[in-house]
Amino acid sequence: MTQARTASPPVSLWPPVFPHEHGSWGTFMGLMLAAMLATGFNANVLLTMVAGIGLFLAREPLSQGVKLRFGRNPKPVPRTLCFWAGAYLAISVAAGGLLLVRGELWGLIWLAAAGVIVLAVHLTMAPRRQLMMTAWGEWIGVLGVSLVAPAIALTANGSLDSWALGLWLIGLAQVTGPIFYIRLKVRTQARLAEPPPIGQRLLAAWRPLLFSVISLAGAAALGVLGWAPDWAWLALVPSASKHLWGALAWTPRGQLNIRRLGWMEVANITLFALILGLVYRLA
Repeated sequence: MTQARTASPPVSLWPPVFPHEHGSWGTFMGLMLAAMLATGFNANVLLTMVAGIGLFLAREPLSQGVKLRFGRNPKPVPRTLCFWAGAYLAISVAAGGLLLVRGELWGLIWLAAAGVIVLAVHLTMAPRRQLMMTAWGEWIGVLGVSLVAPAIALTANGSLDSWALGLWLIGLAQVTGPIFYIRLKVRTQARLAEPPPIGQRLLAAWRPLLFSVISLAGAAALGVLGWAPDWAWLALVPSASKHLWGALAWTPRGQLNIRRLGWMEVANITLFALILGLVYRLA
């Protein structure tokens, strides 16, 4: 006597799989806004934004799938993750292909290749949580996101020139700084019950402070070389000021507000985008 098979419940593909890190959303949208304000907007830029958003969204289901498949306790990858990863990648490839056919912007191939390499490195690191929590692991994430800036500059102006590369380097500096700043607030300041003397506060914040100096000097050098407007370094001043203020305004144990810290970063990158767009327009 055969036993009747129980039908498996249908797999729901809704809701969509979106990135959960609010910081990554702010970083990505802020860089898109900065590049658009700096270079202008047209149909090609719109297609670039669609392609970039598709690739940005695909990273989340791909990362979740790799963690499940290659983590400590391997598990089957749900169909939901496969579906949304495929859907997002299809949108990105379709928009990118239309750009190549429409505008013959072959420089996008190099940027796309760079994006794929960075994504592959990110996915290789994804199952190793400790590695992803390091500064290098976080930087790989913002490195991939930063490529949207030169892509928009390329499609707006038609070439991957020195100004597009300069815009990318300035944007990368802007989104790298918060890695050091947030680690200062969360991993250093929040461990102490009382603020130390001012000298020790500055010494504890040497990483974000040193990075601010290097970023400002680098942006000024790009202006001298003709890779960016002479005053492009002004866009990084709010971030450098935040790092100095954050070093002095110590946040002891029990007083750290993660939500407020995140909104401060959103406001900071928005101000960066507005100043950078203004400087590029005036140039």
